[in-house]
Amino acid sequence: AIRARTRPELSRASVAARPRRARREARAMTRAGDDDVDARDSAREETTSAGRAPSRVLVVGGGRVGAYLARAFRRGEVERVALKTSNRAARAGDETREAARAIASDAGAIVMSTYDGLTTEEERHFDFIFIAVKTYALEAVKRELSEAGITFDNVVLAHNGIVAPMFDENKSTRAVMPQSWDIVETPGVGCGYDIHVKNEDKPWVMPNTAGGRATRALLQKCGVLSDATDEFEYLLLRKYFINGVANLLAIVGDCNCDGLLQHHRETMETLYDEMLEILRVPHADGFALAPENFRDVVFAGLATYRDHFPSTKLDFDAGAKLEIDSLNGYVVQRAKEQGLPCAAHERLIEQVNALVAARDGKS
Repeated sequence: AIRARTRPELSRASVAARPRRARREARAMTRAGDDDVDARDSAREETTSAGRAPSRVLVVGGGRVGAYLARAFRRGEVERVALKTSNRAARAGDETREAARAIASDAGAIVMSTYDGLTTEEERHFDFIFIAVKTYALEAVKRELSEAGITFDNVVLAHNGIVAPMFDENKSTRAVMPQSWDIVETPGVGCGYDIHVKNEDKPWVMPNTAGGRATRALLQKCGVLSDATDEFEYLLLRKYFINGVANLLAIVGDCNCDGLLQHHRETMETLYDEMLEILRVPHADGFALAPENFRDVVFAGLATYRDHFPSTKLDFDAGAKLEIDSLNGYVVQRAKEQGLPCAAHERLIEQVNALVAARDGKS
């Protein structure tokens, strides 16, 4: 898991009939780089419920994103940063968890595999919890937090795919991350590992809510470009479509993002068409904000990842469990609810499941 380094868009009748809103993609994705703090990010939203700047942050997830966040928060001088990794034994040959622990520890974060060391009520309370795990692990994470008596003011969900809300919606915020992360070895330098980030010049995106604005303020303070925007539902769809046409197909095609675009474009176009047809009603709010050239936006977005292997492909190569239900499986679920065909996504999932069975059979 450690690696070195135009067709018409929303033209279907039911979509085209909706009111069109003029918008500019570049403006939406770059305005978070402004140094000026937007007026709506008031002092109240930059502080905790106790009236102070966030000083206690828990990151749950000992992978690439977890390590990146723990390091960013420490570099941003957050006083107490803890990284909670899995307490399960690491898979043979998978160095990701060891590397994540090394990166976080080197930055000054506390690294733990259980919450047993948090013995007081004060120690068990965090201003922010960032949950950066695979979607299939979210329920287990929520259960562990509850059983350990962990409390929080804000919880931020940093994952791919789409799942039903699991936390108090008054305290939870979903984040969309356009970046990809690769952990690389740096023998003799620092802790021996570093994180290479693609698309670091593009912001994390949250909804324009009090929680989203508070999350933006914390991330910006720690050097992570971010935005809280009314266009969140569209930007969530944009990232979801990129993941939907790429992540599982990269396993079947055994290739990176460049390879997908060069050799599997026709299959991706078919996946895109099915997603558009199936999701246009359940996600009408997001499509109402989408540009007419949404297809071009999706494939241009995928192209920015260049030689990066999608996270699901990295998980497959590492022998890990895969996110399927929240990615292409979500499309299949929505299709069944509406009585719509979904042959391409069903076939892709069958192919991936067969490859997983063959992989695990060999081990």
